[in-house]
Amino acid sequence: MVPSRNGPRGRRRVVVAGVVAGVLAGIAAGAALLGGASSPASGGPRPEVLHAAPAIVTVNSPVSLGAATVCTKPEAASCAVSTAVAYVRPAGTNGWSRVDGEPSSGGFRFTVPRGLVPADGFSYWLQLVTRDGARVDYPPAGQTAPLRVLTTAQLPTRTVAEALDWDRPRSPDGQALRVAYGDGTQQVGRIAGKGDLAPSGPSSFDVGPDGSIKVADWVHGRLQVFDAGGSYRRSVALPFDEPVDVAIGARGQVYLATLGIDARVVEMSPAGEVVGRYPVAYGVSARVGAAPEGPRVFVGPNQWAAVSVHRGIPLSAEDQSRLQTASVPQADGGVGIASPVGRRRFAAVWTRPDGSRGGAVVTLPNGTQVGSDYLVQALPDGGAVVAQGVWDETHAAVGLFRFDAGGRIASFALLPEPTVEQASRFSTVRFRAPDEVLVAYSTDHAFTIARFEVSSR
Repeated sequence: MVPSRNGPRGRRRVVVAGVVAGVLAGIAAGAALLGGASSPASGGPRPEVLHAAPAIVTVNSPVSLGAATVCTKPEAASCAVSTAVAYVRPAGTNGWSRVDGEPSSGGFRFTVPRGLVPADGFSYWLQLVTRDGARVDYPPAGQTAPLRVLTTAQLPTRTVAEALDWDRPRSPDGQALRVAYGDGTQQVGRIAGKGDLAPSGPSSFDVGPDGSIKVADWVHGRLQVFDAGGSYRRSVALPFDEPVDVAIGARGQVYLATLGIDARVVEMSPAGEVVGRYPVAYGVSARVGAAPEGPRVFVGPNQWAAVSVHRGIPLSAEDQSRLQTASVPQADGGVGIASPVGRRRFAAVWTRPDGSRGGAVVTLPNGTQVGSDYLVQALPDGGAVVAQGVWDETHAAVGLFRFDAGGRIASFALLPEPTVEQASRFSTVRFRAPDEVLVAYSTDHAFTIARFEVSSR
């Protein structure tokens, strides 16, 4: 989204730029616009790579990878891609196997044969060559930082057998926060929809280690801070004049990231002092996460790029690629990943406290399809809380799962779909320790964060 001002701060209109809106919609569906690093150029613009990276695939089955490009002068030799190759390395081996890309729908399709998809997964990177001989690697660090793909091997299979009652989702257990729309100190801004412009409210929220809630009120250029009980505490000026995603670190540090192309991240102290500014070197930012080492930015499906590992020091594009992961490490050392492995099947993987891997493959009822993965939160008991988007042709909701350490479904509930007015859509669902999931909703009068307790039975 690209804001344009009509009058004073707090009266901006949001203009949905076609390319950014399309890219963000593509991310939600499993595609992303990613900028590749290239070999020394002979002149002219270079293509950027469109690629959706899988995180988890079915073991011993072929894997289809797609790639396309965009460029400012598609007719130029420096933009036109003549060949595309995927280099694949099965886990436990040293050599790279070449998989040639076949032209497909204006891009290229790579079919990784089942023999290169062992139980422990594989790594890969892409190399595209333009007509003038320049090489574009994806990820930017190429062979030195390939993408890692896990498999469903050894993951138990679970099934949600009963049809989902879309018309009777679970009711909240209470409100974590309710903030009226308006220009007041203890309110948040909202821009009403007009014509083809949808309404736009707060762009993100997150939960601090003490249970407090921070709301990015981008309309008024401020971060609103509320305590764990929902009482207003203070506001901090936002460093960006546009929608942002917000993430709170384990020590209370705040990370703010702009959304879309050419994104930027600002690190702030718990008191609101800016202590670091980091450009996102490639990709399309859709959300920011707080890892123990620093901020990580979601630059594409299952791709989180580090932008800094030392306070105040940004990373180069190659280093961002080199430190790319499929998930955001959690403060306790755990990680969590969710990925579709079919139209109505998804896999969730997390790290248990002892360092072992937990997970499950879940099959949804007939007619139900896998949507956005909102969160996978590892728990101290070895299980995990998973919030997974689910939908059919006429409904959308959030499936809230609690898994035990063995990957069994301890509880399942269908939650109402979160607000669609929040610019950072993935961040509409958050976990609050020890056992709550918070979901953002909006009405014409207020921004509300509902509280759902995660049952173990």
